[in-house]
Amino acid sequence: MEGTFPVSEADPVLHPWSELRAREPAKAIKPIDRKSVHQICSGPVVLSLSTAVKELVENSLDAGATNIDLKLKDYGVDLIEVSGNGCGVEEEKFEGLTLKHHTSKIQEFADVPQVETFGFRGEALSSLCALR
Repeated sequence: MEGTFPVSEADPVLHPWSELRAREPAKAIKPIDRKSVHQICSGPVVLSLSTAVKELVENSLDAGATNIDLKLKDYGVDLIEVSGNGCGVEEEKFEGLTLKHHTSKIQEFADVPQVETFGFRGEALSSLCALR
């Protein structure tokens, strides 16, 4: 379809905020606080219960698990627990476990081609924690 398609700013379907824009001056552009950024950016990593479970199962597989147990309480609303017989993380290394962009897999971008695990970016566990 070719041609010119006129758009009326009064059309609330095409411009739902046109009335609001006419009444309010533009607000200042400023940074979003770190916690909010983390929560906003967590969405694309963990979009659903199935994605959350997938990330946790892959984490267990990356730890070498050959047996993995999954428990959901109230269909995952109250609890998602994935446990396995993999090597896991030692307690003294818990500090960085859920911090964004903290990982044991890579130190720099050049390491990425050698990665042989599901996870390596340090985003999944961090994103899950932000969704509380």
